[in-house]
Amino acid sequence: MISYDAGTWGVVGVIFRIQGSVFPKALCWAIPCATLSVLLNIYVFTDGSDMSASLEGIEKAWAGYSSVLGFLIVFRNNQAYARFWEGVSLTEQVRGEWFISVSNMFAFCSRDL
Repeated sequence: MISYDAGTWGVVGVIFRIQGSVFPKALCWAIPCATLSVLLNIYVFTDGSDMSASLEGIEKAWAGYSSVLGFLIVFRNNQAYARFWEGVSLTEQVRGEWFISVSNMFAFCSRDL
């Protein structure tokens, strides 16, 4: 288990520590994406021409992106919902098994014979 000592920096020191933090792994994904975004922005918007001409067809790309993103969100929500109800039904099944076990224990361990 990782022990978290606040130290002199307080919460900021705990957040940005390397061991046990998600920031180094997140930065491995974020830095290349941010770099690509900046380079794409420089490429598209620094040519000095009409900006509307350079953005032709963006509606189709945005519609495709939105459709795929919407499908993935709905699919993941349905999967999470199904898992939740499976967990609820299994919990109820465990509760029923414990109820039967305790009922049998009381039935067979009573002093009335």
